[in-house]
Parts: sequence; C-alpha cells; structure tokens
Amino acid sequence: MNLQNHLLIAMPTMDDDYFHRAVIFMCEHNDKGAMGLVLNQPTDLSLTEMVAKLHFMMSDDKVYPQDYVVAGGPVSIERGFILHTPTAQSFLHSYKISDRLQLTTSADVIDTFGTPNAPEKYLVGLGCASWVNGQLEQEIAQNMWLVMPADERIIFDVAYQDRWTESLKLLGIDSHNLSGKAGYC
Repeated sequence: MNLQNHLLIAMPTMDDDYFHRAVIFMCEHNDKGAMGLVLNQPTDLSLTEMVAKLHFMMSDDKVYPQDYVVAGGPVSIERGFILHTPTAQSFLHSYKISDRLQLTTSADVIDTFGTPNAPEKYLVGLGCASWVNGQLEQEIAQNMWLVMPADERIIFDVAYQDRWTESLKLLGIDSHNLSGKAGYC
C-alpha cells in the first residue's frame, strides 16, 4: 500500500485533539514511514503577514491571496512546507509528489508569490505530520483514518472548515451518519 498523493480523513472517534476531523495530504509514504500536511487547520497568520515577516517587514507591491498558513502538523513546526502545482521554474528543495503536485521546503518558491511565476495553486503549512514505518498502516487498520486519492479541489479550493465534510462526501458518506465502529456508516 502506497498512500503518497492520497488524503487521510480522520474518523469521528479520533481522540487526538490535533487530528480531530483532520484531512491530511500524504506527501510521502515508503518503507521508512510517512509524512503529510494537515489541510484544514488554518493558523491566524495570513500569507501576506508571513511574507512580510520573512522579508523583515519590508513592504512590496505584490498582491497575495487572502489565504492563511495552515498548521501542517505537530512535527517540525518551525519549518515551512509549500504544497503547490508545478511551475516552469525549479526550486532549491522541491519534491515531485505527482504530475500535478510538488512539495517545496525552500523559501525561493515564496519569492514567486504575487508574480506571474507563482504556482497556479499553493498551500503553505508550518509543520507536518509524520509516522514511523508501519505506524500509519496500524492506525488505518484500527479504523482511525479513511483513505482516498488526493483531490485538488479539496486541497486548494474548498474552505478550510469544509474540507473534512467535503472529503467524506466524495467518498459517498454523510458525516452525520458516520459511525466510529468499523464497517458501519
């Protein structure tokens, strides 16, 4: 089972406060473990504020979307992770996830924001979620997560607070009828 380029959707019985109703995009999954970004936990930091802080509060004439930076997970919270569509420009630390998605951890992608060279779509996260080898598979077997192929609309276009219910809808599940018991909806 390779879950790279898939979404994890937390079951209602997830008792971890951080992952309650989380939707996670899986960036990497291999024999060393797994890594993903939580998509539906916005911080109070906007992209505009983040860019200003990175450039030491220097103003520029670029126009940034009104999006917020998400809390991508409880691991490496001091690091930025930018999930984005491909561009003609390559970046210093980019990782191809699929033909349509890349993960960049270098600030050079941020310098393109507000310019014609910016990725068409992007999501900025601070921190990530990670699992050691076998841990995620065990959590799935324990009915903690539903799994589905990644959907760009969920990742980039659906409002943060609606990503969990919209992901469930794509699976044909009404969140009001979802049970915490395996095999029941």
